[in-house]
Amino acid sequence: MRILFVSWGNEGGAPRSTLELAQRLADRGHDVGVMLGTGAAGASGYRTLVKAAVKVREASGSSWPRTLLRPIGAWGAAGDVECGVRVWRRTHAENALRHVLHAYRPEVVVANSFPREQMRWVLDDVRQHAIPFGLYMREEHSITHLTVSRLRVDFVVANSQFLATQARSAGYICSFVPSIVDLGASQVQSRRRTVVLVNPIQENRPEILRELARLRSDIPCVLQESWALSDSWRAELRTWADNLPNLTLQRPVPRPAEVYRNARLIVAPYPSGRPRVVLESQFNGIPVIGADQYALREALGAGGILVGPDSPLDEWIRTIIGVWDDARYYGELSESAYRHARRSEVDPETIVTHFEQVVAGVTQ
Repeated sequence: MRILFVSWGNEGGAPRSTLELAQRLADRGHDVGVMLGTGAAGASGYRTLVKAAVKVREASGSSWPRTLLRPIGAWGAAGDVECGVRVWRRTHAENALRHVLHAYRPEVVVANSFPREQMRWVLDDVRQHAIPFGLYMREEHSITHLTVSRLRVDFVVANSQFLATQARSAGYICSFVPSIVDLGASQVQSRRRTVVLVNPIQENRPEILRELARLRSDIPCVLQESWALSDSWRAELRTWADNLPNLTLQRPVPRPAEVYRNARLIVAPYPSGRPRVVLESQFNGIPVIGADQYALREALGAGGILVGPDSPLDEWIRTIIGVWDDARYYGELSESAYRHARRSEVDPETIVTHFEQVVAGVTQ
């Protein structure tokens, strides 16, 4: 099969998992391409124009503003081949798609992570080429493509059981296909010295580690950068670290294994999503203390502890310290995490086979 994946952004777990799925499909003999956009990094002026296009479409049914926006970010260098996969990187994937469809001529297109209006545009372009189209639900907002936009897609897959259930409730057939995580890239023999929070953006409550570091000077705490931080927010985090000798702001690292080399505990207060960090850390036998939301509840299993997402700081701190100080309890959680990360559900070969079966059902 010739498969084209299209993702709105090029940062975070979704594009990484998309590339890893594409590479494993290529290893099985499929012709696979991936187009990544800059997503949220787009200029505010462009986002304003998109909002104006939505208003015009809703008020009059006309799509003429879309024509004006098409040239923006549509062109770039020819795609590079990375691990057997053709990869295009464009400023705005929704505008570049038409040209890639014409040149690459895929048999099926799979899209993820686009806002509602841009996903409409992607589907419109794919339909003009009479190519089967699939939605890969990776974020909580993706359900709105089915419940608000009511897109007519050929198949739906979701990376969590919760999202799959939501899609079925909306009247769509949906398969649960977890995100692929290359665990070999994150495997390491951890020294188990630190508490780590990956991606310390404001919504992920990095103040939990600041408070922990303040209360327990004997516990080294690490705020590990992942997504790009604004200059002002990084400066704020740097001030925290400068004032607390056991709190470190760590810049992005080239290999996932470096995140876990010293980690004893991972703190994951993420309000939504099923982050790769959970499976990566558990694969190394590192327990996770995460927010009690649907995706983390699925991902953690017995290899971690859930805390209410809106719980006060002192509850998070008590939970972290309770695991840190109790060697026996820590050992039990570590063993459970190790086993949980090796369940068949997240085995990459199982995931690829399941995805192949779903796609083959619409291309035959």
